[in-house]
Amino acid sequence: MASSVTRHAQNPPAENFQFLLCGFDSLDLGLFVKWETNWEEICSSLESKKQTAQNQKGITDTTDIGREFLHLPSGKPPNYRFHLQFLEYHLYLASSKEYGTSPNVYVSINSSALWHLKIGCLLELLEFDLANFGGTIERVQPSRVDLCADFRLDAPLSFPFLETHRTARSRKTETFMDGTTLETFYCGAPGAPMRLRIYDKGKEICKSNKLWFAALWNTDDLTGIWRVEYQIRRSVLRQFRVKDLDGLLEMLGSIWQYLTSEWFSLRIPDNDKAERRTVHPWWQAVQGCGALLGDNIGIKRIYASDDVQSIKEILPHVFGRMITIAALSGVKERTKSIHHLCKLLFDSTDDDKFNAKYQEKLIKLGYRGTLGGAEDDSLPF
Repeated sequence: MASSVTRHAQNPPAENFQFLLCGFDSLDLGLFVKWETNWEEICSSLESKKQTAQNQKGITDTTDIGREFLHLPSGKPPNYRFHLQFLEYHLYLASSKEYGTSPNVYVSINSSALWHLKIGCLLELLEFDLANFGGTIERVQPSRVDLCADFRLDAPLSFPFLETHRTARSRKTETFMDGTTLETFYCGAPGAPMRLRIYDKGKEICKSNKLWFAALWNTDDLTGIWRVEYQIRRSVLRQFRVKDLDGLLEMLGSIWQYLTSEWFSLRIPDNDKAERRTVHPWWQAVQGCGALLGDNIGIKRIYASDDVQSIKEILPHVFGRMITIAALSGVKERTKSIHHLCKLLFDSTDDDKFNAKYQEKLIKLGYRGTLGGAEDDSLPF
């Protein structure tokens, strides 16, 4: 059903809108995969087929359960050497058998697969396909997600309207025009960890031959269909404490609420203070899509300056510095290198300096579950 929009002098050309669809349009996952003992042999086979594919667009292969895929000559530098293309996704494999703090397999799921198959089904396919090479998925880490909502508007959006009504965290915008007609509007810098795109989706699918969207929209009329799409990368997902795929699915409602309310929104310019302006009726419907994605559980975005690194994440940096000092000092043994580093640290500081820096760091780390600090249990709260 079309939803009426109250007439207002600053309203967009569209006076009516109709919700069509919302959900994932892109999903990239980092996989922590354990390989069997014959990984070196499998890796050699992958390398051979990669080289054979150099002068071709790809060579066809089949898994042990009959799923066809392509070996492609490309990879995903700098971490992923091999590129395999299945109907549902692109798989990128590192040549190293072991994984550390970073995934050793990367998967980019196709838009058509996301709209037609459940994520659980896609994960099962991934498990089968990786098992063909002797791999077992031990952990799944979301790397990038594009969330979108599609609406039919009764007239095209215009850049002047978007520029007048937008309230955004980013000042960077970019537009693509067909003459004087807006086709795509971006908010956020290219390559930024978060970016918004509002564009004429009906026109785009005719160019990209994604006409299967018509069935999802339940219409043959592709005119006037506009998409609001947010692209979110790993660094922002970490700020929402998204550690795995289950966590992402649980937090979708909260993330959409932040994206459409705090990061970018369209508001009627009826107040000098942007945050007090009335949310445009169409944008209220955009915000309402969050309820279809999941419950708003109140998760807030925590910025990098507030994000406390784990000791496990810090240790590799300390180890790297220790190796550098050992090499510069000519200390070749691990135990002697550790003692040498400790002596250098001991000689270069004193108790007063340590205590001052320690208290400073405690304050910067912020509240961590104990009022007054980790060692202060005397507060009467």
